[in-house]
Amino acid sequence: MIYTTTFFKLRFVFTTRKLPIVLIGTLLFTISFLNAADFKPRALPGDSVQAVLHRLSRTSPNLVAYIPETGRLYLVDSRESVLDARLLHRLQDAFYYDINQWCKFYGEKYLMDWRVLVAKASRETCWGTSFLCNRANNYFGIRQRNKPWACDAFRYCEVVVRPDPEPAEFVVFPSFETSLWMFIHTTYSSHFLERLPDLGARVYEAIQMERRYGLHYWQLVNYGVMFPQQLLHGIYTSEDIIYTWSEHPINNLCLNCSRQTDREWVMKVQTAAYRAGI
Repeated sequence: MIYTTTFFKLRFVFTTRKLPIVLIGTLLFTISFLNAADFKPRALPGDSVQAVLHRLSRTSPNLVAYIPETGRLYLVDSRESVLDARLLHRLQDAFYYDINQWCKFYGEKYLMDWRVLVAKASRETCWGTSFLCNRANNYFGIRQRNKPWACDAFRYCEVVVRPDPEPAEFVVFPSFETSLWMFIHTTYSSHFLERLPDLGARVYEAIQMERRYGLHYWQLVNYGVMFPQQLLHGIYTSEDIIYTWSEHPINNLCLNCSRQTDREWVMKVQTAAYRAGI
């Protein structure tokens, strides 16, 4: 920054001309203040959601709880409306930093606007703070019911029971990545593909091959199955993807969900991406 550059120039003048220590301190404080005023919150390496929750547990222990099975923390009330604005921004930045690279990679592989993936995970988990995502690595509210392929093809058979609002079995995943992978399969299920412009023709064969072999399509060649390692078509836009699930009758358990609110969450992701600078 310009103020930092000025700082080094002034420090050289101070040390060579031996100006009074008090004057030096005053000027350095002023320069530090100007630098702070120009500071923009950024997501930094290591500043994960768990790190933010750990610090919060020291200052407001009543807001955070511990999960013995995973050793992770979660917000007792994981809703944006109850969070302080500064804390919410910090969580948004941290969650964006936690998952954006996986979402960009899978978005490219499966021809899906990556911002929709970040937005959906953020909405489902309140930026990675919910019990379900921290207990089961389930970032998209994926239930076992009506998704037999999750267990049959991919061997994700373990479940945890949570009220939603009635008790329901949610799939347990080993990582965010696997939860993301299975969400993409959910999005590209037949009842959603019908809503895509080309009925999902760009991805249909890859999804079917993955469910047949239980592998990512780009891994199939390593097992003697000839298949492209990258789908060579244009991506589905955020509007294309939102239209598949938003306001679909099968998603009737999603409270306050609409295409407009889904678009608003994409905008929140774009804002977090701007702050993060990545």
